[in-house]
Amino acid sequence: MPDENASVDWSVVPESGDSQPSGYYKKMYERASRLGRIGVWECDLATEALTWTDTVYDLFDLPRQSLLRRAETLAVYEPHSRREMEKRRAKAIASCSTFTVDVAIHTARGNLRWIRITGDVEQENGRAVRIYGTKQDITAEKEAQLRVAALQSELIHQSRVSAIDAMRSTLAHELNQPLAAITVYAAALQNVVKADSVDRKATVEIIEEIGKCTSRAASILRDARNLSAIQQREPTLFDLASAVREACRIALAGGSTDLKLFYDVPEDLHGIGDPIQIQQVVINLIRNACEAMVGSEREEITIAATEKNGFAEVSICDSGGGIPADILPTIFDAFVTTKADGTGIGLSIGRTIIEAHSGKLTAQNNAAGGATFRFTMPSKGASTPSVHLADRMIM
Repeated sequence: MPDENASVDWSVVPESGDSQPSGYYKKMYERASRLGRIGVWECDLATEALTWTDTVYDLFDLPRQSLLRRAETLAVYEPHSRREMEKRRAKAIASCSTFTVDVAIHTARGNLRWIRITGDVEQENGRAVRIYGTKQDITAEKEAQLRVAALQSELIHQSRVSAIDAMRSTLAHELNQPLAAITVYAAALQNVVKADSVDRKATVEIIEEIGKCTSRAASILRDARNLSAIQQREPTLFDLASAVREACRIALAGGSTDLKLFYDVPEDLHGIGDPIQIQQVVINLIRNACEAMVGSEREEITIAATEKNGFAEVSICDSGGGIPADILPTIFDAFVTTKADGTGIGLSIGRTIIEAHSGKLTAQNNAAGGATFRFTMPSKGASTPSVHLADRMIM
């Protein structure tokens, strides 16, 4: 039976012709182990007897060569770490394979320490008999990761807070979109009910559109209230075609009667993310396109979308005067605008939203005149992005 209080003899028998004494290799190992804060462990699966090198004892703040009982050593693991370690260990034993896991422990002296455990299962006659591996102190690495994550979170929060004042100036403009549409629909409804014979179908359709615009206004206000609160939201699969179609209706309601719209968006197009945010991006791009064509001989907007390799691509093309060459490279920077009364916030926030969806927002001038804004985002065929949509912004 293995000695529960055993330590490992790391003296090495030199190969024939090797002039180094066996103790030399032991010293080399001990130095490397001390510098790397890494030690070796072994567990007999029949008896659960543990064997540790001195460094492992040090990692757990236990006296070297002290009696080891597996049940007692497991007690120092944080619950989540213990469950994860036991799960991976059991899987490795069942398949006679290796495992690696990072765990948090509270040492005998009360210190919180992160340990990276690696293990390999040894078998005899097809049966797992023992596990051996390494335990390494990665506390400094983990603490650095946590500090970076905290700084990133604080940076995001501060960036959003500092942008609130600038975005407030555009909130009224954003609310004006659904409110203007409601005004147009209300006027249309008045004309319908004043007619000699009431068109019930048209009446119902107009009322439904008013309801949609009201809901959109409420969503914008809700997002404004939540703007300064850090939220973690998992991306969801949604009907991107419907989102673009509704955004188009809202953005163009009450617009120029001379506008020609060319629309080519597949009905089965889906996206992964936040539909309200994506609608805000599309509305802003369409609104910008309409404003860019004021005074143009042709007023044409082409809205198209495709799906390829798990990503949807949506483009908004106008026939306006295009983007000045000196502004094009910085068009998505905050406070850069081509309009005399513009805030230069909408496109900057739009890019932030799209990038938060693991996509890209780009702009280019067209050879025939005008400009095209194009964004990509994960579609139905893509794996769910790892990002959290924490920054719910308004344009």
